[in-house]
Amino acid sequence: MAGRGGSTGTLAGPAPVRPESGGGAVAVSGSPRRPDPAIAWPVRYLVVWPLRLVAFAVVLPLRLLYEAVRLAGRGLRTLLWDWFGCPVLTALWRFVIVPIGRTITWGWRRLLVPALRALWTALRTVLWDWLIVDSARMLWRYVMIPAAKVLIVLFDLLVVRPARWLRRPLHWFGRTVLLPVLRAVAAVIRAAAHVVAVVVRAVARAATATVRGFGFLLRLLLVRPAVWFWRTVATPTGRAFVRTLRVVVRPLGWCWRAVLVPAGQAVGFAWRLLVVAPLSWCRRTVVRPIGRAVGATMFVLVVMPTRWADRTVWRPIRDALLPRGGFGHRG
Repeated sequence: MAGRGGSTGTLAGPAPVRPESGGGAVAVSGSPRRPDPAIAWPVRYLVVWPLRLVAFAVVLPLRLLYEAVRLAGRGLRTLLWDWFGCPVLTALWRFVIVPIGRTITWGWRRLLVPALRALWTALRTVLWDWLIVDSARMLWRYVMIPAAKVLIVLFDLLVVRPARWLRRPLHWFGRTVLLPVLRAVAAVIRAAAHVVAVVVRAVARAATATVRGFGFLLRLLLVRPAVWFWRTVATPTGRAFVRTLRVVVRPLGWCWRAVLVPAGQAVGFAWRLLVVAPLSWCRRTVVRPIGRAVGATMFVLVVMPTRWADRTVWRPIRDALLPRGGFGHRG
């Protein structure tokens, strides 16, 4: 065993121990551990460990939640879009929408457009070429042109030729009769207008003079006396009256405030103190108890004996003297 242990120096066994000067023993291993970087213990316990706790308590759950949400989003996208949505939409587009669109396009190009063109051509030919254009041509050729020719002939016969025949007589009539008459009428109108203008001016001047005279008389007889009376009589009289009233009213007001009001208050206070208060006290303490006592005494000494005498003496005598059912009997 000793030889085997000597031949295998690295097998399990106690580590070699070397003595130190201090008398202690230090174990020597095959790969010595490197010491951590020098960190002061306040920084380690006050900064590093709190940051590690915050990272472990806050950042790590948020990171795990983010990764879970991200993984769930990828799964939903793969499930809903890649496996279901995209193939369904692709098949719908290829096998439904595209054939329907091609069918509609073919029907529009091959069927509807030629039909619309043929209908437009037929309508244009029937309505415009046959009805409107041909009718307008026939109306212009067989109605308008003959009617215009007839009108031209009638105008020539009824207007132009009589005008040529009557030009000289009309010229003479206008120059010798109509023109002087018109000039005379114009002269009469101008004279009438001049007369009317003169009359209007005279009336306006008379009205202006009348208004001015009335205004002058109004100012002379009413406004100026009223202003003079206001300035020389009413204003000084009013000021004197106000001053006199102030001179009279101020002492009266002072007398009212300083004399009459305190005197009235004093008289009222003395009246309440000397008359009202004693009377109220006498009424509460003397008159009311005496009245109650007199009322109780009257009730005991007068009312109750009277009621007793009526019930026990008077009613039996009355019932005995008066027959039952006779006059005065109460039912």
